[in-house]
Amino acid sequence: MRPIPKGRSVIAASSAPDGSTAPAAGSFDFDLIVIGAGYGGFDAAKHAAEHGLKVAIVEARDMGGTCVNRGCVPSKALLAASGRVRELADAEHLAGFGIHAAPVRFERQKIADHARQLVETIRTNLTKTVERSGAKILRGKGRLDGPQRVVVRESGGGVERPYSARDVIIATGSDPFVPPGIETDGRTVFTSDEAVDLEWLPRWIAIVGSGYILSLIHISEPTRPRL
Repeated sequence: MRPIPKGRSVIAASSAPDGSTAPAAGSFDFDLIVIGAGYGGFDAAKHAAEHGLKVAIVEARDMGGTCVNRGCVPSKALLAASGRVRELADAEHLAGFGIHAAPVRFERQKIADHARQLVETIRTNLTKTVERSGAKILRGKGRLDGPQRVVVRESGGGVERPYSARDVIIATGSDPFVPPGIETDGRTVFTSDEAVDLEWLPRWIAIVGSGYILSLIHISEPTRPRL
């Protein structure tokens, strides 16, 4: 790996040996390949590229990963909007300040559209930041193919392209866990991925698990479903 300025470092994990032959020194396509473009992978790729390394970042879905697209960002946008609704709907509290508001109504779709627009803006900014840093974005699904080798199945066409790198960081994140025997349909049974895009408010909801995202989604609804 090329020298990093004093006081700075890049933490990377090389792929484990499996009997394959590693590329000869100096013949790598990249100094660093990052698999996964969530916030962790994004920061690693940006930091390395800004310090002179030749970097590629692999992403099969949307830049920004779960946090930006299906987690923290959309759920917090919903939470902010619902907080405003609850404040205006608390007639007794407002009356203490001499404020009398008309009955409060909200348009669920417009609140959802606002959250979606925020996600798109942040995702676009992340993509531009990575590109400005000099890192190359490889669109597709990456997998290790031996020591210091990564194969990327390109999105859309399915063509597999091999790349070599001195170091590889695996930053693939996670997906919602669905217990065996349960099937999701996106309407009556759904994961947190679908919950941020619901077009209606269920009157009752059972939440399996106490993860951060779905807990935020529940408290962010202007009229909370009963648990």
